[in-house]
Amino acid sequence: MDSNSNISRKDIRDTLVRAALKDEAFRESLLANPKFAVERALGTTLPDRLKVVLLQETEDLMYIVLPKDFPDQNANLSDAELETIAGGFLSAENNTFLGPDSSL
Repeated sequence: MDSNSNISRKDIRDTLVRAALKDEAFRESLLANPKFAVERALGTTLPDRLKVVLLQETEDLMYIVLPKDFPDQNANLSDAELETIAGGFLSAENNTFLGPDSSL
């Protein structure tokens, strides 16, 4: 990855998760030393002040990560944003989407 690239934390996280799902050795590296594994995957050195924590969900444990910055609380969601979140949720139990009429 080019050190001058402008990539979001979400994009980095999504890329790392996909890689960990496909590559068991990379997954084990992330579990053992997350910061080192991320640096190798990105081809860069992260700042010393940046701490990288890896949390692995289980069948009985779900993590919710709040972003470091929150959007303006007075801002309204666009129709596209509303459409994205409306109608269901992702089941943590088996990673499947449950629609509004689904039972848990």
